[in-house]
Amino acid sequence: MTGSDETTSVATLEGVATDVVAAVEELREQFLGHPMAVTPDGAGGVSVIVDGVTPGSPYVESTTWLGFQVVSAYPDADVYPHFTGRLQRVDGRPHGEGFAELDWQGRSALQLSRRSNNWNRQTDTAALKAMKVITWLGSR
Repeated sequence: MTGSDETTSVATLEGVATDVVAAVEELREQFLGHPMAVTPDGAGGVSVIVDGVTPGSPYVESTTWLGFQVVSAYPDADVYPHFTGRLQRVDGRPHGEGFAELDWQGRSALQLSRRSNNWNRQTDTAALKAMKVITWLGSR
């Protein structure tokens, strides 16, 4: 695991697909200053966990983590689903459609189901998708 303030070496991501390594670098730039764990999945992809993400005003928690998998088929495959720590709404209401409570990689998590039906490998990136998911989360 490496943090966003550390340099990622090619050796650290040995066996990871070239496009996935590029996605990790873009994610590091997008989330500069946030601790980030990147773990190769053994199949050419990685799992990513970004700490210190602000979920927005609908939630009791001021920060959480955001996790997701970037598979070896990236950028031809959508980055889906995303996960956060379990969040409680300020108004006490249930989360609603697109949310599910479960465990992800040994963590109690909230799954955010935000599939990109029109995923475009030329314009959609793992970093852009993460930001869209965070924005969506804050609007719920």
